[in-house]
Amino acid sequence: MSPLRPFRILVRKLSRDERGSVALIFAGTLIPVLLAIGLAVDTARAYAVKSQLQQALDAAALAVGSSSGTDAEMQALAQKFFDTNFKTNGLATSSSIQVSVVGDTITATGSATVDATLMQIGGFNTIAISEESHVVRAIRGLELAMVLDNTGSMTTSDNIGALRDAAHELTDILFGGQAVHPTLKIALVPYSASVNPGAVAQGLVSGSTLVEPTNVLGWKGCVVERAGANAVADTPASTAQWSIYKWVPAVDNTYTATKASTVRADPSYGNGSTGPNLGCPTAITPLTNEKSVIDTAITAMRAWSRGGTFSDIGMAWGLRVLSPEPPFTEGLPWGTEKWDKAVILMTDGDNQFYKLPSTASPNTVNNAVNSDYTGYGRLDELGRMGTTNITTAKTTINTRMASVCDAMKAKGITVYTITFTSSINSTTRDLYRNCASSPAKYFDSPTQDELHASFRAIATELSQLRLSL
Repeated sequence: MSPLRPFRILVRKLSRDERGSVALIFAGTLIPVLLAIGLAVDTARAYAVKSQLQQALDAAALAVGSSSGTDAEMQALAQKFFDTNFKTNGLATSSSIQVSVVGDTITATGSATVDATLMQIGGFNTIAISEESHVVRAIRGLELAMVLDNTGSMTTSDNIGALRDAAHELTDILFGGQAVHPTLKIALVPYSASVNPGAVAQGLVSGSTLVEPTNVLGWKGCVVERAGANAVADTPASTAQWSIYKWVPAVDNTYTATKASTVRADPSYGNGSTGPNLGCPTAITPLTNEKSVIDTAITAMRAWSRGGTFSDIGMAWGLRVLSPEPPFTEGLPWGTEKWDKAVILMTDGDNQFYKLPSTASPNTVNNAVNSDYTGYGRLDELGRMGTTNITTAKTTINTRMASVCDAMKAKGITVYTITFTSSINSTTRDLYRNCASSPAKYFDSPTQDELHASFRAIATELSQLRLSL
């Protein structure tokens, strides 16, 4: 039975009642009042549904815009997101959605029906609502370099595993289900005490040959950075060559140069690792649009102990992989129309030269030096840092990192930075905040969950679709 039937019966009775005109007048004035109230109530209900309908359509259109597939698959995806987001608390009695994709424009059209309440007095039983959402796919291309801390401290609580997972998730979001992306290229730059340029390393130095990974006594590919202004500059090997990274046997790196059995190259040995490539991380993966290539590189990342943390070196190589100039040439020319370049710099600690503080068998403290061997050699080599003092050298590293950040931003590269773990001090947080293109592009992530959230936020921003108005 209609909820208005008793009221209608009452009105009919009053209209037939001949015992007085007051009741009839009352009935005549009550109807407009109830209609006005009904209009306000039902309009409010309709607007609530309208708002929910628009939000649900926006969500569905964005989901379709960031995916690919057949028309049927896109319609099913749109329906899934629509159903998840269209929550009206029973106000709507029916709803529908239809999505269309024309070029780069996705249009989601939806409708809903709301049952009227008091407006039924005036013969309005239902209210029909319809909305549209238009999303334009982001048609700009992206070249992204992930410059990620692979130092030994990342072994703590398997933070390196959390980093791998977060980087994989970012890659998943950006590729959006595509194995080969036409407008996306990602490079991976692991850094620790040095950087390994990988396949291009041979052309940067003279006098040695890259070896198979199983040859632990050979050169893995890491380099010692150049002196002076070229240390973190995007200048080619023809301007100044790098040097081969080779940590010779010493009490703080105890191995025999002719015996592979004395080399402990697995990062699981921590400070007890040994060999000529101690402190040399996984090789750089140049810009690629193949998801499997970058995923394989992320999976291969390990935490490499000894030497220290040199984000200035990491960022310098991040700039080099994005640059169209040698040693890497995969990057598009600066200012290429409809293409952007971005970098993510992440660390779990302060920049520093490290020195083995105590015995880590078979290694012992080396009192003859001021630091471990690094991508700048030992700190005792005065020409590379201009100082033998660890504190002064730390300031130099930070200054060099800031200069690379500025150089990147000057070239139009969008810089995102992440500090990870609760041990980061305020000086490092400020350094990374200032390095970023804006304060909003700096992410302080004390926990693994927050690290994941930071990578997701960056991925979402990089793949952002814009709603057309």
